Amino acid sequence: MRRPLPSKKRTLEQKQVEHNTRPKLVRQMARDSCLARVTAGVAVGGAVGGAVGAVYGTYEAVRYKVPGLMKIRYIGQTTLGSAAIFGLFLGAGSLIHCGKSY
Repeated sequence: MRRPLPSKKRTLEQKQVEHNTRPKLVRQMARDSCLARVTAGVAVGGAVGGAVGAVYGTYEAVRYKVPGLMKIRYIGQTTLGSAAIFGLFLGAGSLIHCGKSY
């Protein structure tokens, strides 16, 4: 005689027990999702801003004929400045968007 297949339906109590036994890290990540979003926004903004700043800085250094090794300094300043500003604004936008629930 065959055994009956076990039922896959879970009661509400079983679901609550499973929910409460999740690891602490998972629960903490759920609470800190806003922080994770803002951090990701700053990182993406910094990367995109740095890339745009490097291209723009190179263009400006060649256009205005910056002499010698000053080109490297000029390109670096433009890259870091652009990355910082764009990262700041994208992080702020992520923070503002994080509070909204649709």
